[in-house]
Amino acid sequence: MITNKKIIGIGGVARSGKNSFADIMIDIYKERGILAKHFSLAYYLKKDCEQFIQEKLNLSVWTEKTEEKSIFRPILIWYGDVKRKQTQGKYWTSMLQKDLENSVAQINIITDVRYGVYAEDEVYWIKNVMCGKLIHISKYDLRGETKVYTQPDNEHELYNDPIVKNNSDIVVEWPTYNINGNGSYMSMLTDINLRKIVVDTIDKL
Repeated sequence: MITNKKIIGIGGVARSGKNSFADIMIDIYKERGILAKHFSLAYYLKKDCEQFIQEKLNLSVWTEKTEEKSIFRPILIWYGDVKRKQTQGKYWTSMLQKDLENSVAQINIITDVRYGVYAEDEVYWIKNVMCGKLIHISKYDLRGETKVYTQPDNEHELYNDPIVKNNSDIVVEWPTYNINGNGSYMSMLTDINLRKIVVDTIDKL
């Protein structure tokens, strides 16, 4: 257990804006004179698979190109699931825990809390081992007056996302921000409406 720093987990389906939410959080904490840092369980998964994907597919596991990610994503999902089964969900969290223990940040944000299958899985680990808070994010498009939510990307998300949501300390909904139509990624991070949602969330933690 880490007692000298705050641990915050963020859950939600793919493309719900977890990383963007964290980036805005980090910026707001910075304005308040608080050092916050972003962590990801998927980082360790990618590190494990980096050499294989480079040698066998001639692709970088760190690419930002969506079309390249789609080629090797099934490999990451398969391998990640195998290691979770072998360790009852503890393989990736045990790696991250070591880095969190060495972190100098006052606020440590894990942006990809996805699983609640096993007794001591990611949800349990965040809330009980790390004594942290869990935020669940849903993103929606407005079509008329109807909210159309981003849907699970695969069967893992379909099963686990409701578990993550039901065990979250704070549940957040926020709208899609059209970067192509409204400007740069930086304009999204400084958008007054999105920042208000994040500020309200921070103030509840």
